[in-house]
Amino acid sequence: MNASRKALLLVGSPKPGDSTSGSLGGYLLEELEKRGLATETIRVTKAVRTEETMEELRAAAASADLIVLSFPLYVDSLPAPAIRALEVLAEPPVGPAAFVAICQSGFPEVDHNEVAIEICRNFARDAGFEWAGGLVLAAGGMVGGQPLRKLQGMMRSAVKALDLTAEELAAGRPVPDEAVQLMAKPPIPRIGYRFMANWGWRSMFRKQGRGGSLKDQPYA
Repeated sequence: MNASRKALLLVGSPKPGDSTSGSLGGYLLEELEKRGLATETIRVTKAVRTEETMEELRAAAASADLIVLSFPLYVDSLPAPAIRALEVLAEPPVGPAAFVAICQSGFPEVDHNEVAIEICRNFARDAGFEWAGGLVLAAGGMVGGQPLRKLQGMMRSAVKALDLTAEELAAGRPVPDEAVQLMAKPPIPRIGYRFMANWGWRSMFRKQGRGGSLKDQPYA
């Protein structure tokens, strides 16, 4: 039944190489493939460069039954290339595929991502897509662009959330509430994540700071 269905992953990270957004979206696509869906992946930074690549993006989206946008949080919104990609798909609309958003950030709290998910929900409504739900991952720095299958112990909640999501999406149903809650679960306690983040900043400063102090205020 799923053999004729297609899932399109839009990787919204501006990073030129491996990214956490690609890792999360790629894992979901692999699980959808196991359930019989054909898949395609497009990096939005390349897709919005020229009129030709934008037409290719529109054609890929028009042939998809499910579109997954996986992106990093920039302040409280999407990166500019991801926003441009959504504009391309909305003018004129290429729906009515189901649309899912996966938003990850380096913050240890998930509420920072709520505005970005709402932007995606509003886009889906206005562009004629079927909103199928959004997943939010906090502390995305724990992934660091690595393949999610290598981190299944540490990221077991995220892995289970994506497994559940793949099962439901493959059956034509939206992202389940259980998956949303699992994805939002911090991979480690927040105090531990903050400690590791601070340690990482200090480590980089020792390597690249060339003396001085993190508390210096040269422009005060």
